[in-house]
Amino acid sequence: MSEATTETTLSQDELIERIAGQAVNAAIFDVYTNTRKAQQRAVKGQYPSIVAVGRTSKRVEFVGVVETAESLHNFYAAGQRWKALSPLQAGMYLYVPKGYCADARTLCLRETICISDFRHYWFDDDGLHIEKCFA
Repeated sequence: MSEATTETTLSQDELIERIAGQAVNAAIFDVYTNTRKAQQRAVKGQYPSIVAVGRTSKRVEFVGVVETAESLHNFYAAGQRWKALSPLQAGMYLYVPKGYCADARTLCLRETICISDFRHYWFDDDGLHIEKCFA
């Protein structure tokens, strides 16, 4: 599976499902995804891409926002989506395509958007990779 083929053939919904399945430990968390197709779990009226609820605590432990190159075409609009999630009082992880971390972090600093963890993802012949990014 080539990088170009994977990124163009996966819908954002499929990407959210794949990242949630790979990045969130389902043994510790109940994992919910909010996609265009189905919204499974609201958090204070918001629908982040991924919601991780502690199995024992039953609290929302963190949320994930999955962006694509297309959804980041207008960085300011993306930042406004992230800022709307700030009052959730849970950890917030931002998943962006490889190469977008520095711009995402800069926007968050400029707009005072609190992100707990920046992660980037990419595809290669071995599939989907997700790593913490330090931009």
